[in-house]
Amino acid sequence: MECAGCGFDIQSGFAFCPRCGARQPLSCAACGNPCQPDFAFCPKCGAPISGKVQPATKPKIETVLSKSEGDADRRPVTVLFADLCGFTTLSEQIDPEVMRVLQNELFEEMTQAVEAYGGFVDKFVGDALLALFGAPVAHEDDPVRALGAALDMIGRATQVGERWHARAGVPLRLHIGINSGPVVTGGFGAVSAKSYSVTGDTVNTAQRLQSMAGENDILVGPLTYRLTRHAFAFESLGAQALRGKSGNVLVHRLTGLSEAPHTARGLESLGLQAPMIGRDAEMSRLLTCLDLACGGAAQLVRLIGEAGIGKSRLVNEFVAIASNAARFQGLAIRKATCSPLGEQSYGTLGAVVRSAYGIGERDDLDRARQLLATGFRALDLTQEEVEGLLPLFLHVLGLGDPDGALRYIEPEQLRRQIFYAVRTVFERRLAQGPLLLVIEDLHWADAASLEVLRFMMDRLERSRLMLLAIYRPTSQTDPLDSNRVSVTVQRLAPLFAADGQKLLAAFFGESYAKLPVTMRKRILDRAGGNPLFIEEILRVLIDMGTLHNDGQRWHVAAEDTDVDIPVNLQALLLARVDRLPQEIRRLAQEAAVVGPKFDTALLRTIATDPAAIDAALDHLCDANIIEELRGPDAGGSPGYRFSQTLMHDVIYHNLLLQRRMELHQRIGQVLERQYGAAPDRPEHLAQLGHHFSLTTEKAKGATYLMAAGDLARKAYANDDAMRLYRQALAAFANEAEVTPEQQALLERLADLCGPAGLRDAALNHYRRALAIHRTKDDPIAAARILRKIGRLHLDAGRRDQAETHLAEAEAMIATIDAPVERAHVLQERGHLAFRMGDQAAAAEWATQALQCLQTLPIDGTTEAGRETARAMAEALNTKGAAFARLGRRREAVQEVERSLSVAEKADLQSAACRAYSNLGVLYTIVDPANAIRICRRGLEVATRIGDLGFQARLLANLAVACCTFTDRCAAEGVPAAEKAVEIDRALDQRDHLSVPLIVLGQIHQCHGQPKLARRYYEEALEVAKEIDEPQLLFPCYDGLATLSLEHDDMDEAERYFTLAQDVCIRHNLDPGTLVVLPFLD
Repeated sequence: MECAGCGFDIQSGFAFCPRCGARQPLSCAACGNPCQPDFAFCPKCGAPISGKVQPATKPKIETVLSKSEGDADRRPVTVLFADLCGFTTLSEQIDPEVMRVLQNELFEEMTQAVEAYGGFVDKFVGDALLALFGAPVAHEDDPVRALGAALDMIGRATQVGERWHARAGVPLRLHIGINSGPVVTGGFGAVSAKSYSVTGDTVNTAQRLQSMAGENDILVGPLTYRLTRHAFAFESLGAQALRGKSGNVLVHRLTGLSEAPHTARGLESLGLQAPMIGRDAEMSRLLTCLDLACGGAAQLVRLIGEAGIGKSRLVNEFVAIASNAARFQGLAIRKATCSPLGEQSYGTLGAVVRSAYGIGERDDLDRARQLLATGFRALDLTQEEVEGLLPLFLHVLGLGDPDGALRYIEPEQLRRQIFYAVRTVFERRLAQGPLLLVIEDLHWADAASLEVLRFMMDRLERSRLMLLAIYRPTSQTDPLDSNRVSVTVQRLAPLFAADGQKLLAAFFGESYAKLPVTMRKRILDRAGGNPLFIEEILRVLIDMGTLHNDGQRWHVAAEDTDVDIPVNLQALLLARVDRLPQEIRRLAQEAAVVGPKFDTALLRTIATDPAAIDAALDHLCDANIIEELRGPDAGGSPGYRFSQTLMHDVIYHNLLLQRRMELHQRIGQVLERQYGAAPDRPEHLAQLGHHFSLTTEKAKGATYLMAAGDLARKAYANDDAMRLYRQALAAFANEAEVTPEQQALLERLADLCGPAGLRDAALNHYRRALAIHRTKDDPIAAARILRKIGRLHLDAGRRDQAETHLAEAEAMIATIDAPVERAHVLQERGHLAFRMGDQAAAAEWATQALQCLQTLPIDGTTEAGRETARAMAEALNTKGAAFARLGRRREAVQEVERSLSVAEKADLQSAACRAYSNLGVLYTIVDPANAIRICRRGLEVATRIGDLGFQARLLANLAVACCTFTDRCAAEGVPAAEKAVEIDRALDQRDHLSVPLIVLGQIHQCHGQPKLARRYYEEALEVAKEIDEPQLLFPCYDGLATLSLEHDDMDEAERYFTLAQDVCIRHNLDPGTLVVLPFLD
């Protein structure tokens, strides 16, 4: 073997080169990859490196095949199939022995190409090679590595063909297919011949692509293309039919490296941009350190953070400020990035030199020599000094010793001369001005470069130098330190939740309000404060069509869409997991099945090796995979949680489905014994339901989840109830017949989705329930669902559809003894008439509804009694609102107060919220002091039960009361109205959006801001016209008319006054009532 530093021939197993003294690479015990002496983990497979010196040999397949069957898993992998073109013809022309030699030489070259990029050669089949990138060990950029290896293979095969041209007579050409996607890995085959491999459609597609490829073609699948298009150039072949596969596959031909590569991160190509958010304190510290450095006190700054946390963004912003700020005039900036494929000796230092003197990776020896000499002369070095430095720096650049100037220098002396040369160049450069040296991904730096950097910092402590080293917290010891210069350690923490909200708001601008609150929360909860994770989750939502842009603003197609883990994030996190020792990784998987949070007592009951749990948990904490729970989150036994939600998800999904089911079954059985035969606590029911729903006993799990959801609903924890109901429905999905529980689940979930703003989801659940009830010939249940669908349409401003459904519901039970449901339907028809401006009809419908209920008992302790109370409370509310419009205000107040009393006695919080909303309006006339109190009380209830629709109504009414009766209009009134607008827009509440817009128009008109007032009135008028709401059209016209009067535009004022009068005449409305009480419901 040859020395990694000077190329001297040394014996296998030498720790140091006897010629130059360089420490020799260690061989990774897992894959055989040569690793730098101070590496803690193998850069190829991520396995821990032992301190024992081993010869640097090629990877040994046996080390991978020794994995037990228990280590089979699911993971994203990039599969590469390469085949020799014309193999059959070539075999006919060449003697088999010669052909064997040719094949072995070609396979050796292809294997080296795969291994150089961190891939794993799975097998050779005839003249074909199957290589894996991402298994058995993942890297964050496996698709990029696979394409780099493919291009390298093509070049190597061409060189082999040139060497064999005389004997083969034909050039050697490959055709390659590459595809990325999920696979199952593990041992395949009979016990005596079992080998590590992968299986899945991803593999089949890669093979089909290889068969389709022409000579020297590299064809890639759609996911590979999407994950690599930032770095490579492609030619689209369109959607292609592949043999044996249904449907077409989008295929691209790889044509080479991109001429303008760019980062794979960021959403600029999708039209989403945001400034840096939440890093002001960190930026301030970096600038302070640079100020100190420019003043003559050298600074070493270590910027540490997980992948995606924002290190590069912070550094780029910092460099931009440093480049343009007047106080840093004359500052020189040099940047270098360490390669994830591993650096040769002095590789990181070489990258710094290339950055300083503009030496490209493809520049030849003469060009590098020329650029170095020019750069050194610019430092006022003499020709003699330049000639002395050039051989040393050419050695650092990996260009060897072409002139033999170093051949007689002893190893330790060579090392010292390199150190001296680097110090000389830096001192000369620092004499000309301050220097900022930025080295990214220092965790991949080579040992020799780190030693040089330490030496340099210790010798230049009183110079104008700042070294900014950026790396991930993967090493157990700091890769770079200094005993003489000031050292600042800056650890980047995840963004706070508020900063995450700001980031989303910056991305979407005015469209941010359109994003449902629940969607925002899911995105941020899953991302865990990591900006990259937020970006990639958004990218998936956009790719799925859940978020789409019409050219002006963003829209949400489906509010409760679940998002799979983005493939690149899955690989990024799985790479960290794969670095764990086998037994530690297995425990992490078992903990992930317990849940994102887990306690050691439960984990110990299902762990493969209970005795090793404590040490394994310490290891996982050190690796920042989990963290210990402290304070109120910790239970009786020591508790832990995964440091990132996505980390938990990746580890969980890494397990085989069968293994997951087995573990869930064991956990469920343990919890049943622990909680007893009849658990009644919501959290216990939810735990049992979660685990059993993921086993073969799905029905049992669904029953537990439904019971937990019912308890959450009774406690008005509606978000939790919806989540539990959804899980229960998913568990029931495979049932052969629809069960009564499924019917009930659909309706209960829809009842909660509507008030939460998930109107489309509610409508879908109602329609499914309606189809079931019609099939089972249950007219009362069908009428109930029709009535609820009608209410959904009414809230969306679709009155014709609301009328159709309500009329059908009434007809369906016209001859059936169903007084409570009939009362509900009549009340809803009255509510619809009120919205359409027919107050007399509204009062009549409500009166008929109350007559249906007059002989029925109202009992809040039974379900039947509560339904009677609900129908009565809603009917009284509708009747009171109609009376108010008819000028019977005192009767109106009495009816709505009765409604509130009935609702509160039966604990009907939603019905109570409607009463609070209407009383807040009515009290502005009869009891002004009470108006603000009742609005705030109602808002508390609406917030507690999570009803955003009533929150918007009560906020608008609170704004009116505050601005009419207090001096808190600017402090409380305007923010309340603006929040109501935000909610209405987010929920697409067209039936109410005009109200807070009108309120804001009135407020700004009163405060002498006519332009702003007009903008709000006009937007409100547009919405009111869309839903044809007469009671909202009038205040819009009236407000615009008075604005025109104030502006002395008499013609325009007359036009709007006429429109306002026409609305009142057509709908028999009292203008005086509408002016005073415009916002009843």
